[in-house]
Amino acid sequence: MVDKPQFAMVLTLSPSSESLEALLGTLDAYRQAMEILDGTKGANLVALHEEAYEEIRSRTGLPSRMVTLALRDRSRRNASVSIDDIPLDSKLFSLKGPDSLSIATVSGRVVVPYSVDGYRNGWNDFAEARLSFGERLISVLVGVQTSPQLQKEITMSNEGILARLGRVIAGVVNTAVDAAENSNPVAVAQQALREIDKITEEARAVLGVAIASGHRLKAKAEDLDAEIRDLDEKIKTGLAKGREDLARVATGVQIDLEAQRNAIDKAIAENASEIAEAEATLRSIASARADAKKRLEDAQRAERTAIQAATPSQRNDQRLAAALAAVERVTGVPARPPVQGEAEIEELGKMQREDAIEARLRVFREGQR
Repeated sequence: MVDKPQFAMVLTLSPSSESLEALLGTLDAYRQAMEILDGTKGANLVALHEEAYEEIRSRTGLPSRMVTLALRDRSRRNASVSIDDIPLDSKLFSLKGPDSLSIATVSGRVVVPYSVDGYRNGWNDFAEARLSFGERLISVLVGVQTSPQLQKEITMSNEGILARLGRVIAGVVNTAVDAAENSNPVAVAQQALREIDKITEEARAVLGVAIASGHRLKAKAEDLDAEIRDLDEKIKTGLAKGREDLARVATGVQIDLEAQRNAIDKAIAENASEIAEAEATLRSIASARADAKKRLEDAQRAERTAIQAATPSQRNDQRLAAALAAVERVTGVPARPPVQGEAEIEELGKMQREDAIEARLRVFREGQR
């Protein structure tokens, strides 16, 4: 059982001009959606969905999840109060880091910097978060658990997975990593492969959730079909027995069930789209993994070739250079770089020393005479 949020974390946004325009456009569209809902006669969520969902989507361009939340949000609204906030869930917003978040708008997703403006007691909203527009500031209020700490995001959309995959692929070929690859290309390729494997598991989990949701939707649709068929027989029996009053009630129930069945059909269609996107994501990841694996094999092959090609003399030179570098790090005194012709100069020094020895011996001999 998930604890009910007891705090609201306030995130104050600092949008750019383009992001601000997208957020304000979304608020205008949400107000238009509420005007459409005010003109409906639906008495429950199913009826509202059947009557207004498609119209809101086509006229406002709001994301589907935001329209679904609007149907629930209508019941808590006072018609005389101006609308200055929008309900959000984990598919409509997500934290990208300690200072930026992503929000779905009528113009697509926008990434907006934020700062934490503290916590407030209490969270009685049905939504996970709410985008609030003040006179000067725009903020996001997020419901958090019993301790004032940010909830860890436990769901990941295909968009988030593909974004991470793109960063991993870019990291393998980015010029900022070239220096690291030149010094240790095998380690870089291995790390990329590990990251892609982790993304693969997350993508499979997303696909599994979508498939399971599809099975539940289809099972619910079959149950509704069975109930609708059963009511057909009951209505016929009621009319045959002269109990039109009972048949009328059963007919009303059947109409409500058919409205639910139509809503299930739309949910099944959206679920099929989610499954197709998740499968496409997995194919993209498989292609990226094959590329990273080839890079790893190429790097390992090049490393083996370099080791085999090194002669004993070259290996000694490398060891000497490493030793001199260690001395330089410890003492702080830079090692003297090798000079061209150093061996010849050393040989001349030996010859000078031998000449000096001979001259000294000659002096001793002459003194003995």
